[in-house]
Amino acid sequence: MAIPTAEAIMDPHKAVTRWSEWTARGRADDITGAVEQLDANLPAGWKRLTADDLGPYQHMAKPGSAWYELDPTSDHPGVVLSVERPAEEELRGGRVWFPGPRDASGKLMVPAAWDQVIGFLEDGIMPVLESSHLVVHLPSPEDVFLSDLPMDVRRRLESFSNAARRSLPLDREEAELWRAFVIAAFRSRATIEGSQLADWLAANGWAKSAACELSQRFFDQCLLLSQYADEVSAA
Repeated sequence: MAIPTAEAIMDPHKAVTRWSEWTARGRADDITGAVEQLDANLPAGWKRLTADDLGPYQHMAKPGSAWYELDPTSDHPGVVLSVERPAEEELRGGRVWFPGPRDASGKLMVPAAWDQVIGFLEDGIMPVLESSHLVVHLPSPEDVFLSDLPMDVRRRLESFSNAARRSLPLDREEAELWRAFVIAAFRSRATIEGSQLADWLAANGWAKSAACELSQRFFDQCLLLSQYADEVSAA
């Protein structure tokens, strides 16, 4: 079944998408200036790695890339990442590595680790880029949510929202499109976070109250479909 959840938590897969798809483009001098400004205003705990510090990452370091490190703490593992410069006029998110000590069991604390990467992006990189003359593209949480859906589910959700008056109650045509989306999500077993669905609807013109009601309706209808499927399989 589709698995709605109540909290809007960016899971590691969505964090990877958000990190890997941001870009900044502009004049070469402005790109250089942005990196220099980032180096001068790094978030707490982060440091720029020099050539002597790169060590095991040297073979991955591309010309023009800038590498940064966050030491491990009791709350998260260490992080090493790169900001790539594939062309003189472009910056983008690069490699991410989680070296060093992990939790007591030896496992990587993946959500906590990726929280640090996204924190570096949002608290370090983005303030610099927003104050620059560069053209910046950063996928929004709603973009990431939509791109993570199976294609058929994504198409049906967009068809519903684009055709709707974006108000409740739904008319007959809107209700049919909504049911097609719910059934497609249920059949695909897509994991859909309830609050992220509400946020996506709100970003597409639905009033917040209507978006939240539809999100709850989605959860209830998926649960009903699941219960029906269990009854049919047990008969």
